[in-house]
Amino acid sequence: MAQLDKLVAAYRVTAQYPEVISAKILNCSKDSVSVHSVWMQKVLERQTVIKFRQTVFSDYKKYTLTSPPTDITNELISAQSKSTKYFCVVREIESGKDIKQYLEVWADCSLVKNYDLSALDVHGKIYADGEFGTLEWSPDETKIVYIAEKKVPKSEPFYKQKPKASADKDGVDNSDTVPGKEYDWSQDWGEQLVGKITPVLVVCDIKTDTIDVLSNIPNNINPATATWTPDGKGVVAIGHSITSRKLGLIYCANSPSIVFSLTLDGQYDVLSSNSEQLCVRYPRFNLNGTKLVWLERLAGGPHSSCFKLISCNWSTKKTSTVVDFDNRILLNTYDYNEELPFYGLYDLAIPRNCWLNDDKTLVLSTPQGGSIHTFAIDTESKDIHYLPITKPFHECVSVLDVCNDVLVCYKSSLNKPGQLFAIKMLSAVKAYDFTNISINEISPSRSLPNSDNFVVEHGYTLYNKPTTIFYGPKNNDCPLIIWPHGGPHLSSLDLFRADIAFFVQIGFAVLFINYRGSTGLGKDYVESLIGKIGDFDVKDVCNALQSNSLWSNRKLVLFGGSHGGFLVTHLSGQYPAMFKAVCALNPVTDLITMFGSTDIPDWTITEAGYNFSEVDSLANSKDVLMKLADCSPCKNVHKVQAPTLLLLGEKDLRVAAYQGLSYYHLLKKHGVTARVLMYNDCHPLSTVAADMDSLINAALWFIKYLNSDFEKSIN
Repeated sequence: MAQLDKLVAAYRVTAQYPEVISAKILNCSKDSVSVHSVWMQKVLERQTVIKFRQTVFSDYKKYTLTSPPTDITNELISAQSKSTKYFCVVREIESGKDIKQYLEVWADCSLVKNYDLSALDVHGKIYADGEFGTLEWSPDETKIVYIAEKKVPKSEPFYKQKPKASADKDGVDNSDTVPGKEYDWSQDWGEQLVGKITPVLVVCDIKTDTIDVLSNIPNNINPATATWTPDGKGVVAIGHSITSRKLGLIYCANSPSIVFSLTLDGQYDVLSSNSEQLCVRYPRFNLNGTKLVWLERLAGGPHSSCFKLISCNWSTKKTSTVVDFDNRILLNTYDYNEELPFYGLYDLAIPRNCWLNDDKTLVLSTPQGGSIHTFAIDTESKDIHYLPITKPFHECVSVLDVCNDVLVCYKSSLNKPGQLFAIKMLSAVKAYDFTNISINEISPSRSLPNSDNFVVEHGYTLYNKPTTIFYGPKNNDCPLIIWPHGGPHLSSLDLFRADIAFFVQIGFAVLFINYRGSTGLGKDYVESLIGKIGDFDVKDVCNALQSNSLWSNRKLVLFGGSHGGFLVTHLSGQYPAMFKAVCALNPVTDLITMFGSTDIPDWTITEAGYNFSEVDSLANSKDVLMKLADCSPCKNVHKVQAPTLLLLGEKDLRVAAYQGLSYYHLLKKHGVTARVLMYNDCHPLSTVAADMDSLINAALWFIKYLNSDFEKSIN
């Protein structure tokens, strides 16, 4: 029992740290800045995640809390007007069996407008997710734009007896009720976007108290992430192109999409190129509204890769490339006296406010070799400047807001929970001196217990690139968890994660490998894995591990989710004597059956090296069928020796639970010790209940199948 108590105590410690969701500068000057931030935090006693808001004031020396943390868990999404006079909130309130949505407008320290959106019945639920969610004030602060589900006619059975009083009443309009449509099925946008079928752009006018759905968007375009045009007479938005099948959007930065503009009176224009099918992200106007920028890459292919930064002259609508895919640029790191390779731009949101006062330089953050770096990019000279907020390829720094040459950034590392900083760009006579910045904390500095006893080491282990991160106790040969990331076109980053900190706190070390296919190391590096999954990625993980005897000579266990689960099940099959135990979270184990069950069937075909548009059915594609079988971990299940724990989500639309269940049955058939834990959750198993249970059970699984000495150390 002492062992379990220690594990629970470690989980409670590592789960307690809040994580920032957003931050906004309310006002700033050369002497001070006021920042409003929203955070999320697990509350184990309530088995839930809460959101809270707070405001701080800083004189660039120290900060003070000017409003206490306030629980805003029932706020779906919120926005401040430019002058900060108005604040709007979409709030969800339980009403009997229903959840109602209200659009609130606050001003002069009081609630001045409250729209019952359910009662008004202009549209369905408002979207607040990261793919579609929008809530923004117009420049004149009289209108609010947001995205919601399109209203659909009510339906009822072909025959339904009605109350006599209702049937006898004259003048009752039932024209919006359609019989026989209540079981119609419609495609939504997949994993974690369930029920999001037909988004529409909506404008609320607070002067006239009208709510209108904007018209003239083509039926094959679904709007997302909108922003007002500089004159306030229309919006610019991303439009996801609807093909014969909607493919899941979350974690997938490759879907066909456009940048379009739409005036309030219905004039629709496409701004991005129509010469080829593109994927576009994050349209952002500069301060005076003369240019619009966005990220752009070809649609299809790997689910994430390098993006171009495109600039559009708002007057002429002509576009030009500011940052291309070229990853051979070397940047000056100023304070660190070294040339820094620039590996390109990836899918990390550009802040809504991202421009410095010269109105030509934008600030953004992007993954680079196991870290997140922040850059200032001159859209006219096309110069890229590394901001030396932290040492290159160490920790992660993400910019969240920019105002009056002040940045709010969030910094964290594997060994240190996240903290907010105000970064002040100190003026130069003719141009910015990016070495001359002041860095000032504006939230508490938090540390893990005994953090000085742990080390984070980045290594140029593979292909002379920063490809490995080791995190664990100093001068210790404790068991090592090999933890490959998912995707595969994502990356392991040196940022704080409570799940990883939990394992290190209880006595493990962890090794992360950014194998071929990972983002943050160049377009060619991403695309080199296509057609080679189950081969190049597996070999890279194994080669990185064996490159250092201080790693390979330890007792080794495996942990991975999604494509990381694909890799750990491959590793335990291809190198059966190397690993003591395996934990696989919603793993891909059989690409053939995944093709017909996932919300992203293009993933299986693309990663196998084929063109998804040319494959209709595996029954008519023998070569593809054989390649999918050859790539799958289940082909080596008869070699597996390591006890395997499978952590599955019954609501997972990305990797269906029966991928893991089928693998479980194969393991049992071949006499391998195996266990399944099934959670009422989706792909990431991110609910508090699933997270706590899965991590503690994984720790118990590893401890059980490691030697007795390690088990004694836990006790």
